[in-house]
Amino acid sequence: MPGVVADPQTLLPFALLLGAVLCLWISLRAWIALLIAAVVAGYFTGLLTGPAFAWIGLLGVTAWMYAKRKAHRDLPHAGPHRLASGVVFFLLAIAMGTGVLAGFRPAELVAGVVLTPGALPYTHDLWFARIVVGIFVIGLIHREGVRSWRELGVALVRAAPVFLVTGVAVVALALALGYVRFEPKWTTLFIPWAIASLFFTCLPQEAFFRGFLQRELSDIGSNRRLASLLALAVSAVAFGLVHLGGGWKFALASTLAGLGYGWAYLRTQRIEAAMAVHFALNAMHFLLFTYPALAPA
Repeated sequence: MPGVVADPQTLLPFALLLGAVLCLWISLRAWIALLIAAVVAGYFTGLLTGPAFAWIGLLGVTAWMYAKRKAHRDLPHAGPHRLASGVVFFLLAIAMGTGVLAGFRPAELVAGVVLTPGALPYTHDLWFARIVVGIFVIGLIHREGVRSWRELGVALVRAAPVFLVTGVAVVALALALGYVRFEPKWTTLFIPWAIASLFFTCLPQEAFFRGFLQRELSDIGSNRRLASLLALAVSAVAFGLVHLGGGWKFALASTLAGLGYGWAYLRTQRIEAAMAVHFALNAMHFLLFTYPALAPA
């Protein structure tokens, strides 16, 4: 496909990760087996090196410890142990997600494609470590899978108004800032972009920022309504901060979008709803507006 630079061998670990992601809603043993296979393939292809497996193992252990202490709060010292494992998981997840830890190399999927005149070149990297964080949150910490298509449908219907409000607000802000302009387009790159965006961007980000950070912060204190609102704000600001690499305009728009994603989660208590709003907004950006952004004049 024109514009895609990754070779099949490089994509093998991500194909296995995609299988692990899909199995999160099906079988614990299946996603663990596929994750292990993806790690092996990562070393085989050079995507992972040195201590990567140790960081992944440590992240998994802390996620399991946190989930166990949360599920069995009557265990001796469950509170301090839960806090300690939660803090370690949070710090490890941030370090892995930002590329601070050694052993992880991004895979370039698309390199330097200009989708419309005046747009910045579009480059898309796949990050193994970020996907693993999302897998551990949904697979170990937030194991509340959808029980039926009807349940999923209800959650998505409840999230639809959130998408409309969020979409209008974020688009208005981005246009006002001169970050994008209305430029509808179609390219076959949308197909690999959509797969990577939904499963390798929206899922890990929503799992971490909403399924872990927002959810766990909302559980603190006796005033749950206040805690939920503070957790929503904190997760949105944190989401914006990790996007500062794209500039302050992108970070500001991401913070506003994060409020919408958090609202979808708060309204439905489903990660899938936050993922859907996130993906729909990203797809609207890709198909209808300058992508990724206007180049400086």
